[in-house]
Amino acid sequence: MLNITQGTLFILYLLFLWVPTKKALLLYQQNRYQMQRYDRSLKDELCYHKEHLENICALLGVYVLLFARKEDLPCLFIMLLLMYVLVLWRKEDTTAYRKPLVYTHRVKRYLCICYVCYGLIVFYMLQIFQLYLMILLFPFFYLLPWLLLIPLGIALLPLEKQIQSMYMKEAKQLLQQHQNLHIIGITGSYGKTSVKHILYQLIAQQYYTLMTPHSYNNKMGITLTIRKQLQSLHEVFLCEMGADHVHEISALMAFVKPSWSIVTAIGPQHLSTFQTMEHIVHEKMQAIECLPKDGIGFLNIDNAWIREYPIQNTCRIVTYGTHAAADYRIKDIVYSKQGASFKIHVKGVDYAFHTKLLGKHNVVNIAAGIAVAHCLGIELSVLQELTKHLPYVEHRLQLRPTSSYTMLDDAYNSNVEGATYALEVLAKMEGKHIVVTPGFLDLGDMEENAHILLGKQLAQVADEVILVGQHQSKHIVKGLQQAQYDSRHVYVCENIQEAFELLKQLATKDSVVLFENDLPDAFNH
Repeated sequence: MLNITQGTLFILYLLFLWVPTKKALLLYQQNRYQMQRYDRSLKDELCYHKEHLENICALLGVYVLLFARKEDLPCLFIMLLLMYVLVLWRKEDTTAYRKPLVYTHRVKRYLCICYVCYGLIVFYMLQIFQLYLMILLFPFFYLLPWLLLIPLGIALLPLEKQIQSMYMKEAKQLLQQHQNLHIIGITGSYGKTSVKHILYQLIAQQYYTLMTPHSYNNKMGITLTIRKQLQSLHEVFLCEMGADHVHEISALMAFVKPSWSIVTAIGPQHLSTFQTMEHIVHEKMQAIECLPKDGIGFLNIDNAWIREYPIQNTCRIVTYGTHAAADYRIKDIVYSKQGASFKIHVKGVDYAFHTKLLGKHNVVNIAAGIAVAHCLGIELSVLQELTKHLPYVEHRLQLRPTSSYTMLDDAYNSNVEGATYALEVLAKMEGKHIVVTPGFLDLGDMEENAHILLGKQLAQVADEVILVGQHQSKHIVKGLQQAQYDSRHVYVCENIQEAFELLKQLATKDSVVLFENDLPDAFNH
C-alpha cells in the first residue's frame, strides 16, 4: 500500500500525464492511426515540446536548490508539481487547436488503456524506487505517453481492424439499402475537397445532398459519415476518396460503389509512399476504371497525367478545363482581387460566370462542379447565379482580413501547382507581400527541385519570406539565392510561434500575408 505522500504523488502524476497523453493521441489521430506516419512525426513533435522538458528540469533544479532538510523534499516537490500541473492544465484549456482531438470510440479505448498502464507503472515505481529517485525520474513521465502509444498501437491493431471491419460492413449494408442514392466519388492528388464543397453548393438546393465532412476521405472517415449521417431522404452522396498508398482508391471504389467519379488533378503528392508517379496515376485513375459501364467519369483534361492516361473503361467520359478539347471549356478568364470572371463553352455556346473565389485552380474546380451539376440536370443559367455566391473553402486560398494585416489563407496541404496559383493571386494584391511557408511535404525525390522552384517563384512576388522548419527551408533558400533575392528579407523559424512573433514585427495594416501550406507543427500552439 502507498503512504499519504506516495498516494499524493500517485494522483499528481496521473493528473500531469493528461496533457501529454492528449497531445500524443492527437498526433496519432492526425496521422490516421498509422504507426509508420506517427513514428515520422514523433521526433519533430517532441523537439517542439522540448520546452516542457526544460521546464520540468528547471522545476527539479529549483526543487534541489531550495531543500533545507532531506525530509522536506517530498512535500516541497509535491507543492511545485501541483503548481506545474495547474499551469499545464490552464495552458491546455486556453490552447486553440487547428485540428482538435476527436474523442472517438478508438480514442476513448486508448485513453482507458493508457491510464491503466500509467496507474500500474506509477504504483510499482513508487513501491520499488526510493521516493527521491522517483522524483528525479519525473522527466521520464512526460515522454511516457508519446512512447507508450507505439507498443500500444501495434498490440491493438488486430482488435482495431476487427472493429473497423464490423463498422464497414454495417456502412456497406446501409448503402445497399439506399437503392436510389446517387453516389459521386471525388479523388485526385489535390483539389478534391474544394470540388466537393463547390459541387455541394451547386446542387444542394435541388437535391438533398450528403457529403463527407472535412477531409474524411479514408475508409473509416467514409464509414463514419455513412453510419452517422446518411438518411433515407438523401438523394446524392458526395464521397471524397483519398489515398497515399497503392490499392486504396480501388478498395474505396469497391466499398462505396459510386456510379459517377471525378478526378480533379494528379501530381507528385505522397510520392514518398507511392514511390513512383506511375503508381500515383494508376491509383487515382481507378476512380474511373472501376466505374460501372453506364457510369460517368469527369476528368480535368488540363492535367497532363490525366489527359495522357489510356482509359480502359468504356463508360462515358466528360472533360473540363481550359484545354481546347474540353467538353466544358473555360475561356476568357479575368482575375482580380475580388475574384474571377470567365466563360464556359458548352456545345457551341458560351456561358458567362463570376466567382469571388481566387486563383485559376478554383476556376477549374468550379468548372468541375458545373459539369457534374449540369449532367445532373441543373440548367446552366441557374448555375451562373449560384456560382456568384460560392463561399470560400476554409484554408483554400481564403481571403481573411485581420486587425493587423490581410491574410491569404492557403494553409491546407499545398502542392506545386496550387502554390504557383496562390503566388499569382498574391502578386495581384496591393500592399506589402509576405509569405509564410514550410514548403511541400511527401514529394519524395522531387522535393529538392520543387523547393528550389518555389524559392525562385517567391523571389518574384514576396517582399518578405518567412520559412518554417530547417529541413525543407534550405532548398527554398537555395532557390531564392539563385534568383538573387536579398537575403536580409529571408527568415527561417523553428516553429509557428517564432513565425507569428516575427509577423508582428514585419506586417503592417497594408500587408498581405500568404500562408502557403500547413505549418509543420501538428498543433496551433
